[in-house]
Amino acid sequence: MRHFVNHTAVFSSLATLTLLSGCASTGDSTDGDTDLVQTQAPVALEYAPVTPSDNWQLVWEDEFDGDEINKRNWSLEENCWGGGNNEQQCYTKRDKNAFVKDGMLHIVALKESYTGPDNPEGKAGPEKRLPYTSARLRTLNKRDHKYGRFEIRAKLPEGQGTWPAIWMLPTENKYGTWAASGEIDIMEAVNLKSQSDAPGATAGQGENRIYGSLHYGKKWPDNVYSGQGATLPGGVNPADGFHTYAIEWEEGEIRWYVDNIHYATQTQDGWYSQYEQEGGLVNAKGAAPFDEKFHLLLNLAVGGSWSANANQKGIDPDTFPKTMLVDSVKVYRCKVDRWKGKGCASTSEEAKLVEGHAAPAILAADDSYADGPVLDIFTDSLNAALAYASYDPVNLVEHQEVEEAGRGSVLEITKQNGAGNIYFRSPVTDVSHWKETGVLVFDMKVESMGNGTELLVKMDSGWPKTSDYTVPLPATGEWGEVRIAIADILDSDNRFVGGNQANPKAISNLLVFEPQGAMTFKLDNIRFEK
Repeated sequence: MRHFVNHTAVFSSLATLTLLSGCASTGDSTDGDTDLVQTQAPVALEYAPVTPSDNWQLVWEDEFDGDEINKRNWSLEENCWGGGNNEQQCYTKRDKNAFVKDGMLHIVALKESYTGPDNPEGKAGPEKRLPYTSARLRTLNKRDHKYGRFEIRAKLPEGQGTWPAIWMLPTENKYGTWAASGEIDIMEAVNLKSQSDAPGATAGQGENRIYGSLHYGKKWPDNVYSGQGATLPGGVNPADGFHTYAIEWEEGEIRWYVDNIHYATQTQDGWYSQYEQEGGLVNAKGAAPFDEKFHLLLNLAVGGSWSANANQKGIDPDTFPKTMLVDSVKVYRCKVDRWKGKGCASTSEEAKLVEGHAAPAILAADDSYADGPVLDIFTDSLNAALAYASYDPVNLVEHQEVEEAGRGSVLEITKQNGAGNIYFRSPVTDVSHWKETGVLVFDMKVESMGNGTELLVKMDSGWPKTSDYTVPLPATGEWGEVRIAIADILDSDNRFVGGNQANPKAISNLLVFEPQGAMTFKLDNIRFEK
């Protein structure tokens, strides 16, 4: 539910409020993020529930019937870390932020200043003071599960700046730190009943979307995510009553449900994990990273990079306190095959199969390709030491090699308005010897572009260590040569996180082309020259 995303472009988009991220975590933390984009159209659900299989066997449940939180099931986190993405709450262990009453768990966000540890595990050290308090509960080392059906009945809070989440993290980071070992978001929502910013929303239309997603890939910042948004049948707002949010998780497949309406499925064909082993990067096998034990988390965040940048923006302080109510948590195992969780699926043909991401090619750890007076990046084809990659959260970016009369093969890039880019992945490369006299040279033809669209070229050594430079564009419809001193790029700051620049001795993405609006353009003869 709280994590940074996989590439420099995300933060560019945050600065222009086109990409809105969810849960955030950086490395050692166990936090969940959703980096979901509000510009993606949700699935409008019809009331067509499926019947869960009789072969689901209840393992444990908590119906919150007592007068206190059951410590056999739950522990409470305590920190003012802000989820790694500028959330504005401190999580506390106080009864005023989390308590059981009237057969329900209450998670309460309060407007009050509070000081606590500025790290995710609440360890002694530097502290931070934040203007809100709330609670986050987890079953870590108490109720940890591999595969099963996870079912949570809850009523979500409304209001600008609210961010409730029901999600899961790995109990052991077998494949490395977040998100190489995965994250499962059963349900997230932001700013319910605030003015909707969904595609086509009208004035007065309240935000009513929920989201289910996965985070995986490599450790941050080279992680990726995929997921699906949905609206309830009849436009019902999730803040108006209780609804049951669930996943069914078996080896190689995860399915999402609300009130037993199956609305999304992801499979291992669309996820992956790459992690470091014996000094090199390797692909995890099989259904990794979603083949290890995970634990549940329930929390209500305030603000942060998703909710504070979506809908009406910021946090409405006059509407607090806010409460997330949880009526029950139920966890089942499939008694047909308890080891793989298979044989208990309840599915609908209407559910969307989320495409996900294929594992990118693992590049040889050799930067000798960058030696010499000329480094050819693309002439008829891409340098074999490099690989295409794209930050493309909602399928706005397309690239292909096409034939151009008189030129042979050129690279064509199309980007719609919104977040996205194309970049050339590279082994970690020392380009410092190019800085004194080196020039980036390429031929470019702009086919079309939105009014005022700017094209950035970047060099990247891991976010936020990124340098960006505005490309001087040739006349639309004409090929023109572009020449930019490499020193001019490397000496430029990251305009979205000031005071940061790429480290020329450790470049991981050799070049990034990132239009700041809609644009179709072609590139040819891309090279470094001395």
